[in-house]
Amino acid sequence: MIDLKPLVNKTVDFAYRGARLGFDLSHALFSSFAIDTGTRLLLKEIAHDELLAKAGSILDAGCGVGILGISLAASCPGAKVVMRDRDILACAFSERNCWRNGIPAKRLDLEGNPVEALLKRAPKHKENEERLKDTIIAPGLLGDDDPLGPYDFIVSNLPAKAGPTILSRFIEICSSKLLNPGGRLGFVIVNTLAGFADEWCASSGMILVKKTIAKSHTVFLLEKKAEAGSPAEPPELAPAQRPADGGPEGDRLLPYRRSSASRRLGRYSVHAEGYWGLPEFDTTSFATSLAVEALERACAGSLVRDFLIAEPGIGLAALWAGKALGPARIHAASRDLLSLRATKANIEASGGPTPEFLPLQSIDIGQARDAMFDAILWHPDEIPEYDSISPAWEFLKRAAKMGAAIVIVASATTIARFERIKPAEMQRLGEKKSKGFAALMVRRIA
Repeated sequence: MIDLKPLVNKTVDFAYRGARLGFDLSHALFSSFAIDTGTRLLLKEIAHDELLAKAGSILDAGCGVGILGISLAASCPGAKVVMRDRDILACAFSERNCWRNGIPAKRLDLEGNPVEALLKRAPKHKENEERLKDTIIAPGLLGDDDPLGPYDFIVSNLPAKAGPTILSRFIEICSSKLLNPGGRLGFVIVNTLAGFADEWCASSGMILVKKTIAKSHTVFLLEKKAEAGSPAEPPELAPAQRPADGGPEGDRLLPYRRSSASRRLGRYSVHAEGYWGLPEFDTTSFATSLAVEALERACAGSLVRDFLIAEPGIGLAALWAGKALGPARIHAASRDLLSLRATKANIEASGGPTPEFLPLQSIDIGQARDAMFDAILWHPDEIPEYDSISPAWEFLKRAAKMGAAIVIVASATTIARFERIKPAEMQRLGEKKSKGFAALMVRRIA
């Protein structure tokens, strides 16, 4: 587990319904200097909701650093609170902020298993003996089926960058699956999307209880009808939206699917699905093309059984590696759950014998064994005011096998910083540049 303390940009105080709270914010996550306006507005509008006060279960969908979920956990001590986010680093920060505020928390991994706690106990001045249930924090996508649901109350600061397709689907899933009959959904959205949200709410079949329009955001409070009968399932996707030859993961990601096309990667042609919320949904980036060129050179003549990709995007380099290197196992490390699942989906749909795919949360990348990988493609996660280069070299020295090829792809400026502190254990093989990107090729020799 990486140390989160260097990623803390600022700690802010917050009071909600009698609870005095504090939150660590980060440059790596949304709203790094203050609690954002939308979150404040949503909490204000639901503060005196009678159904929230009686809720036995609450979901914070897209929790970020945990402000909504922790505020409700502190003010509704009898409720089961679940917090989900596709950004695994956000989940870790939510856990950190739970323990900062004396909220017992349990974080789950990609498979739903509990992981070791970040902090062993809360600060002495933040004991919270009233709360009898652990807050559950886990990776999750908007609109996913949720084995911990359904819920009496769902809150969300809907991310505009997710796109209208995903946001509308989320509201439908809340109505059909995630909410108990009589349960409520409270969400806030930027005003530029509020008109769309009116349409989504009207088509959801839920009752509009309240709508509050502010300067930059709008809050919607919806209630699922309590009468008996099974709610309508969300609409099926049109046949054209379905992948031609997908696997189980591709089926789960159908709502996120945005494109389907063949790509040329070096000497190989691959078929890939693009997804809402991830880059390269329609065009291969210069960085990926450069990475493939560098890997072809760096891995020439090598036997590659275990191949690691850091931050794989939609998995284009993984698809290339499956054809060009023939690894037995492709490992992918990312903080983005959608990226890991998209990579898996594209590998499953690639046809023919496929390598075993092993996803890894990037915050837990230190768990990789020593001398584990024959080849590594490293896309640095560049976070403002955080030195990610020194820890990256330490990991690469430890995890690469003797003779392993390593390609690091980033901006030319970042690659220059990597070169300045290159360890003696790494032999420079060369460098490729294209359109502002650079690929540094090295081999572990000691």
